[in-house]
Amino acid sequence: MQCPGQDNRYWDGEAVFEVPCPHCGNELEFFKDDSQRSCKKCGNRVLNPRIDFGCAAYCSHAEQCLGSMPPELLAEQKNLFKDKLSIAVRKQLVGRDDLYKKASIRTEIAETLCKKEQRGDMAVVLAATLLIDTENPESLLEQLKTDAEMIEAVSILLEHQVPGSELQQASEDIFHDACLLADIQSGTSVEQSPSFKTSGAEKIFKEL
Repeated sequence: MQCPGQDNRYWDGEAVFEVPCPHCGNELEFFKDDSQRSCKKCGNRVLNPRIDFGCAAYCSHAEQCLGSMPPELLAEQKNLFKDKLSIAVRKQLVGRDDLYKKASIRTEIAETLCKKEQRGDMAVVLAATLLIDTENPESLLEQLKTDAEMIEAVSILLEHQVPGSELQQASEDIFHDACLLADIQSGTSVEQSPSFKTSGAEKIFKEL
């Protein structure tokens, strides 16, 4: 079944619209599911100003559904998911500011490590770092309409299951190091010579 949001049988008069190119003013015609268009006059790439991520903010199949997404939109997709999940975790941990603060530290470190290492599934790792101290993390992800594949990937990290692929192993390494660094930074770990799985974590530890 095709996603109704991308099925043009459900589109209305707002599905096709024109906007001026921000570079030269030439009118560009967009369909609602276009992520970008190249201006025929000046040649610059213009992002769709009205694109609605909807479930694409959480779905690992968004690129197949929406087509090839430019880096700017992929970055926004990750940020939307992280922000939504952060809010949900914050609500569950109300009155437990110490746990939420530590979750935020873990997530910030994990994001840094993902960028430094250029491997691992960032969305999965960030979700796991946020959800460690929550009750029934799978339920929280389901409330945000997260797809089953991602929920399973997050569960593998949280339950310390044996990684079944290189991507899962990379995510596990970053998740492990983010948790360890957060413990060290918050003073809950007194290891003098911690064992890290990534070079990025070793560099951060030396800076600390």
